[in-house]
This record gives sequence, C-alpha cells and structure tokens, in this order.
Amino acid sequence: MDSLISILNDLIGKDEVKAQQAADYLINTSDIELFKKLVEKTDFLFDFVKNNVLSRLDKAVNKKNFKNVINLFKVYSFYYDDFFASILAKHANQDLTDNIFELLEKGTMAEKTYAAKYFYYIPDTVALEILSKYAFCEDEYLSYNSAEALGQMQDDISYDIALSYLKSSDDFEKLKAVKFFCAYGKNYPLDDIFEAMKTSKMPENIAGQIPYMQSLIDLFDSVMYKENVLYTIDYIISGLGEILPLSDIFQFELYEVFEMLINTNKSVNIYNGKISEILLKSLSKFKLFNENDEYIFDEDKSTKYEVNAIYKLLKSQDNEFWINQKKLIIDELNQSDDRILSVLPIIVEFNIIDAIDGIRKIINDSTNEIILCEALSSLKSLGFVFEEDFNVVYLKIKNPNIKAIVDRLKD
Repeated sequence: MDSLISILNDLIGKDEVKAQQAADYLINTSDIELFKKLVEKTDFLFDFVKNNVLSRLDKAVNKKNFKNVINLFKVYSFYYDDFFASILAKHANQDLTDNIFELLEKGTMAEKTYAAKYFYYIPDTVALEILSKYAFCEDEYLSYNSAEALGQMQDDISYDIALSYLKSSDDFEKLKAVKFFCAYGKNYPLDDIFEAMKTSKMPENIAGQIPYMQSLIDLFDSVMYKENVLYTIDYIISGLGEILPLSDIFQFELYEVFEMLINTNKSVNIYNGKISEILLKSLSKFKLFNENDEYIFDEDKSTKYEVNAIYKLLKSQDNEFWINQKKLIIDELNQSDDRILSVLPIIVEFNIIDAIDGIRKIINDSTNEIILCEALSSLKSLGFVFEEDFNVVYLKIKNPNIKAIVDRLKD
C-alpha cells in the first residue's frame, strides 16, 4: 500500500523523471489499485497537476501497450473517459473495436461508459442499436456518452425517440430528452425544448441544459427566442445554488448576461417588466450568496470571485436604476398567470407599494384560485389587505385546501 502511495505521489509530483516512470508503470502494469487511488485523488488536484498527469500518461502509451488502457476501465472517472477514448482511438483497429464493443454489450457499468465514449471517436455503426438503448438509461454518464456517440453517427432514430420524450407528459422523460439533445450536439429542437421547459414542473433543470447547447447571449440576440431566453434565465436564477451548481455560472456566462440585461433595460422595450423581475431577483440572490458562507464555502476560488463580481456589477447600478426596475416590474402583473406567480414574491421582498393597485385588480379580475390566494397573501405581507379583499377571494374559491389557507391568512 505504501509503495502505491509513493508511486502516486511521484505521478503527481514535480520531478519529471520520477513522474514519467510512475506513468509508465501504471500503463505497463494496468495497476487497478493505483488507478483507483489516482481517481480518488483527482478531484483534489489543481488543474495544472491534472494536465501534467494526462500528459505523462499520454507519453506512456505506445503501440505495444495501448490495450492495457482497457484494463483500467474497471474504475470509472468522468475526468479520464475522454482521455482514454482519444488515446485508444489513435491506435484503433478492428480487433480493438470488437473488444470494446464486447465491453459495451457485456461489461460493467464503468466499462460500458468508457466504451460508449470510444464510439464517439470511432463512430462505428455496429454499436448504434445498443448506444440508442443506453442513451435513455438512468446512468447519467453512460446516457451522455451514448448520446454523444449517436450524435457523431447522426442517428435519426434515437433523435426522433428523444423528440417524442420531449413532448411527453412525464417531466423526467422531458429532462432525459433535453439531456440527450445536449449530448447529441447538433440540430437542437429549441422550440420544443423551450416549450418543454415552460410546461415542466422541473423547469430549472431543463433551463440549466440550454446554455450547453447555445449561448444565452446569442439566443437573446435572436428576435425569435428573446422571450424564451428570459424565461430560461429566470429559471436558472431560481435554481442556482440549489438545483444548479454555482460553478455553472461560467458556462451560463451570467456576468455577461447581466451586463446585457442591464443595458437592455436602460431603454424602453416590450421586455422591460420581465427583465426587471430577473434583475431584482438576481440582486437578492447574489446578495444571499455573498452574505452567507454556506452557499460558497465549498466552491473554488474562481467561482467565489465570479459570484462576488456579479454581485458588485448589480450593486454598482445607481439608485435611480433600481427605482426604475421597481416601477417596471409592476407591468408583470398584467401578464400571464405563471408570470404573475413569479413576480409576486419579488414585489413583496422589495416592498413595492406601487404594485398594490395591480395586485388588487388581480383579486377582482382573476378566477385562478392559486393566484387569488397568492395575491391576497402578498397584500397582507405588504400591509395593505382589507376585509373586502378576503370577501372577494373567499367567494371565488371552491378548493377546500385553498380556503383553509385563506382562513389562516386572516389570523
């Protein structure tokens, strides 16, 4: 055991001669215990150390020992699967492809996942049918690698299956389909994906996949997608730090997104209300991230810096700008039911008293029992609820559970 730790330390160390010897040993012996320790250590290594390890392993592989890499497939690591596949692809021949196809069919989950990645680099259609099955399995890494390989093969059948899942009433099937398209890597059915997001009970999860397909900034520049992108950004902010990892802010380009939204809302446009809601929600959320260590404690320095930079960007807007956002947000009360439900908590949090007339209009005009209850609750939180408001709402509500909530609001 001590000798393995010593070899591992050499492999990740600064002494290039010892490091290369350790890399040669790992490849030549296919020491699975050593590789397991390397995988366990990888998450804690700096990026430059990880890159050094990959470079050393690359040098260790040659035409005589390249098949030894397959023995390491017993231990799966997301960090090494692309590397192993690309290394083997350099030495690809029919025998190797046959061996890896056998692992794809009969291997362990780890072996299947590595094998699926190999067929991304060597898109042999012999694997097409089984990859199509795996592309919709429950294992996140195997499904991703399989869909990615199918994208290289431009497989229409699996694409159409994913499209049907996207239109399913099952939210998990919708999410599975969106992840498939993200990995497939081309011909994104964006209209259907946006629709799936807006009709899902897990919109944050779907929204978090979209920037991996196309930049939010580029999508916003398209007249066709402007409104849908605003929904996407809104859901991303809602899910950030809870459903979506904070480290994704780089892929989401959130700093640049906020710059874009701030500049857009400095002039009159039909999206003012929705953008103001997003900006106010983001100001609140990034304040929370910056003032509560539990949200960023485990994040790396780059993520912490970016979170702080975004908060500074939002805070750097002058008082007049934020006063204007609080005025613009009131227009959201005249929009669709889902937008009303989204904006009411922001109005309460920022104590936007000018919205009271709009909220009371909802109470008088709406027949949606959930919205009526939320509007009544908002008036109470703002300190402007009257007996007449309760009476109007109570007469419209049939659902006994919602009536019980209204009764509690009277207390």
